[in-house]
This record gives sequence, C-alpha cells and structure tokens, in this order.
Amino acid sequence: MSDPLAALRARFLDRCGEDLARLRAFRETEPAPRELRAVIHRLAGTAGVFGYAQVSALALRLDDDLHADIPLDPAEVEALADLLTALTAQRRGAA
Repeated sequence: MSDPLAALRARFLDRCGEDLARLRAFRETEPAPRELRAVIHRLAGTAGVFGYAQVSALALRLDDDLHADIPLDPAEVEALADLLTALTAQRRGAA
C-alpha cells in the first residue's frame, strides 16, 4: 500500500529548504518580519501533519511568542534551523 501523503510530504520537505533560507535571513531581525512570522506559523501547522512533531512543537512555541510580542529566543530559532537542515538533508538523501 502506498503512502497517500507521499507527494504532499515531498513538497513539504522541498519547501523546508526555502523556509530554512528565510529563517536564516531573518533570525536576527526584531521585530520578526511578516515573512518570518508566516514561515513559523506554517511550520507549526503543517510539520505535525507529516509526522515531524518536534518541528511542529518548536515552531508552535515560537509562533506563540510572536503572537504575544515576545522576542524570539535565538537558541530556539537556531534549533528550528537545525531541524529544518536535517529534514532537507533527509529529502536530498531520498531523492
């Protein structure tokens, strides 16, 4: 039986590379620009759907901080970048 989400998961992993680039570009910027907020919010929602609970949980924590106007914790942003790096490497390895 094939995975019904395989194609969507592949697109998600491809997008993780783009999200990683945006995260790195804006991680030092306060307040967080709209584009970074959108990336974090999207990751919080979609990563869990594809089984990446750790990415989803960390992105959700960052998203909650952004909604509360709390500056992003650089260590948590870096941790999210590390997780996305691992996912993009996984995608390249599967291709």
